[in-house]
Amino acid sequence: MYDVSFIISIDSSFEMTNNFFENFLNDNFVKNSQIIIVNDCVENIRIINYLKLIDKNFDNTTLITLNKKVGYGVANNIGVKHASKKYLFFINTDVFAERDCFNKMLLALKNNIADCVQPLLIWPQNKRIQCAGSFFGPYYKNHLFAGRRPDSINFSLIPNERKTLTSELYAMSKNDFLKYGGFDEFYYNKLESFELSLKLSLAGKRCICLPNAIAYHSQGAGRNQYYFDFYQQEAHFWTNFGQKVKPDIVDYYKTQITDTMKNKIYNVIVISQTRGVRKLISQTNFSIGSYSEINGINPNKINLYDLLPYTVHTQNTPIMFFVENITNLLGNSVWFERRKPKDIVLDTYGNLLYVENI
Repeated sequence: MYDVSFIISIDSSFEMTNNFFENFLNDNFVKNSQIIIVNDCVENIRIINYLKLIDKNFDNTTLITLNKKVGYGVANNIGVKHASKKYLFFINTDVFAERDCFNKMLLALKNNIADCVQPLLIWPQNKRIQCAGSFFGPYYKNHLFAGRRPDSINFSLIPNERKTLTSELYAMSKNDFLKYGGFDEFYYNKLESFELSLKLSLAGKRCICLPNAIAYHSQGAGRNQYYFDFYQQEAHFWTNFGQKVKPDIVDYYKTQITDTMKNKIYNVIVISQTRGVRKLISQTNFSIGSYSEINGINPNKINLYDLLPYTVHTQNTPIMFFVENITNLLGNSVWFERRKPKDIVLDTYGNLLYVENI
């Protein structure tokens, strides 16, 4: 047996729960680990009977059924109380790990490479990155490299350590989980795991994303979608930690700047709701010619033929686009194909690359 306890809180559809466990329970690593399943007061009789069947047929499972809905943080804290192993692996039911993913995570913990570790999370719908750990921008936080094709980035140039991670799938020792207070039960399906990993990194612990450990995250389907006022939870987080964190997005931009890019002068076009973009770009030390912002545009409906005049399309100076996410520019293939200079794009998720490589 591995010295691992998986903690899985359940609050999703039968179909997602069924798909998750049929994949999860066939993994040899899982078969040799402790599995704690917390039913967060799911009333769907198909799910209830299915979880009971799992608990009956697998000797390494423990099923805990709650009589009221408590949310992600509380449910997982309850699960940890029943965990008997040294390492805790938290996983949502919308995550499907590749073979050897769990073993790579465990080795990172056992070999003291990491104190908290997550794999590279990828959307199964388009095989683009969903999360490579998390970072801070000016007055916001995001999943690093979201929207990026994994083969378009050289991870050997990117440090693996992050300020925070996501517990869609992450692992740490039980001792650290308890030492740093577990999941803050003020939150409800929002920032519990993000905050806990930040507490570790602020204490000098190493939060690591392993780019060679892959899991697919069918985002948003792991817990039922209820309406909650997340503003209060965001306020709780920033009140507690706003003065303790500094934006590190520019550090990730700088790791992606090539020598060829450094030798160019760029005209900047910002199509984003993010404030303070000019300051961010100035910190990258790019050579900038002109700077302009286009406001009031839906970031998911960028049509460059409708936004920019012909003179911009035909200018010889390369353009630096700044958008919410690099995928916002995907509907402009012909516009870029007819451009002679090699334009680049930056976004609020830490991506920086040539537009042709989106």
